[in-house]
Amino acid sequence: MSQRICQASEVTEKGREYRVNGEDGPFYLMVFRRGDNLMAYHNACPHQGRSLNFAPDRFLIGDDGLLVCAHHGAAFDLDSGDCLAGPCKGSSLRAIAIRVRDDEVWLD
Repeated sequence: MSQRICQASEVTEKGREYRVNGEDGPFYLMVFRRGDNLMAYHNACPHQGRSLNFAPDRFLIGDDGLLVCAHHGAAFDLDSGDCLAGPCKGSSLRAIAIRVRDDEVWLD
């Protein structure tokens, strides 16, 4: 069953956070824009499972474009989800399949 997340036009390069219902219960999803592309990840750092944001809808994006975990400083490439530096280097964020249809973002 698909689930509508948001309007694609509201997602920015700074990211947005959404509470969604998954097969195993509710979880928080991070959605980021890179040009015309949107990518979504489970909002949980692979280091300790904590959320990556420091406040609702507030993510640390470095000058290099990397997403930085607000708790332990792990740095993630948003295109791949790979951790490039920090305590979980070599791990990855869990990508979440989304699709955009008529300016609406849907969870597959």
